Amino acid sequence: IELFDVRKDFARGKVLRIVQPSLQRAQPPCKLFKVCGGCQWQHIAYENQLAAKNDLLRQALKHIGGLDSDKLQGTIGNSQPLFYRNKVQFPVARSGDGRGFLAGYYKEGSHELVNIKHCPVQPEPFDRLLSAVKEALSANSLSAYDESTHQGLVRHINARFSFACQQILLTLVVNSRPDMPVREIEALEAAAAEVMRLVPEVVGVCLNFNWQRGNRIMGQTTRCLVGAAHIVEILKSKFPDAPLHLRQGISFQLSANSFFQVNSGAAVILLDEVLSAVSGTLTARGCGVLSQHGKIPLLVDAYAGVGTMALWLSGIVERIIAVEAEPAAVCDGKVNMELNGIANIEFRHGKVENVIPQLLAEELLVDVLILDPPRKGVESAALASVVQLGARRIIYVSCNPATLARDLKFLVDKGYQVMKVQPVDMFPQTHHVESVTILDRLS
Repeated sequence: IELFDVRKDFARGKVLRIVQPSLQRAQPPCKLFKVCGGCQWQHIAYENQLAAKNDLLRQALKHIGGLDSDKLQGTIGNSQPLFYRNKVQFPVARSGDGRGFLAGYYKEGSHELVNIKHCPVQPEPFDRLLSAVKEALSANSLSAYDESTHQGLVRHINARFSFACQQILLTLVVNSRPDMPVREIEALEAAAAEVMRLVPEVVGVCLNFNWQRGNRIMGQTTRCLVGAAHIVEILKSKFPDAPLHLRQGISFQLSANSFFQVNSGAAVILLDEVLSAVSGTLTARGCGVLSQHGKIPLLVDAYAGVGTMALWLSGIVERIIAVEAEPAAVCDGKVNMELNGIANIEFRHGKVENVIPQLLAEELLVDVLILDPPRKGVESAALASVVQLGARRIIYVSCNPATLARDLKFLVDKGYQVMKVQPVDMFPQTHHVESVTILDRLS
């Protein structure tokens, strides 16, 4: 190993030569594994990936959160550790001759593009889609974006896939304002029509406008170019005693900008863990008082996205307030309520740090609070408001052990107790860890 970054408390290194392979080592299923930065752990046998993710959480809880790991459970694995992604985002670049398109993932730690044709963590229709999009864009003389010059039109190829309906929603991120020239619109429409002809799973093509420099992938404005502006995914609970509507399936309308878990199969595992945390252990510990209908009176779902968790829990909760900052996700969430005949969810548009103080002003008695923040964790101002809100139980869904541990430390210092930390493998073949943590208020 060659160390290239030595700090006071840790060091980073790269492998120069393998003297003797570990028994945990596996043959990566992708030929581009050594150069592509999309997956980091394909060289680790899957059962050892699960153990390593558990160890990542344990270390974060101890060293960052100062917490014992006695409440940490074993990582729940995925029955399909390959071909699982329902969403992809490919940056693009010009080919060497300047006429064609390259698309794929960046090398780890760089912005050097690795052009891919096949990816073992995405379903097969995405392989055909990527080939068809590159071909159609080139055939219609559309240009690829160059981040060094801020020139070129197409920046990213984004797509969502519904495993239940076998449908794709394609979104092209373009370096343009919404009032782009008619000739470019016509060229994009022609390319979209060609893609839909070549890949029958594609039911719609959208344009997202991002004319700003920087690494942000999506801009604020999206409009449908051809076909449908959304797809529908259906998730079904695996719990035999789950409410009937969950076992039959909840439908989710997904648009280009909406947040949704990238692994539909693992999302069900995660949602059922949250369901168990809300329905079983809460009332068993005497932390809450049921309504006259035998339901939990009030639950707040912060960072609600398209209402995934709110919809999943709607059958056991009297009233749900879902807080979401992305307007498109709020619109999808309201449509999802109609799709599933659910009426007890109230969406509140706004940032969590702004909406929770509003709930405090209303003097609401919150029984359960769900936090499902992005990787950066919960904003400090929002955390302070969370403590003031005083929910009897907090369920923290995290995709980043470091920020989870940081936020848990704050909540524990303010009077909450960690009851359980359950990692779920949402991202097989990568080092990313998803987890569900249950905290109860001590007084």
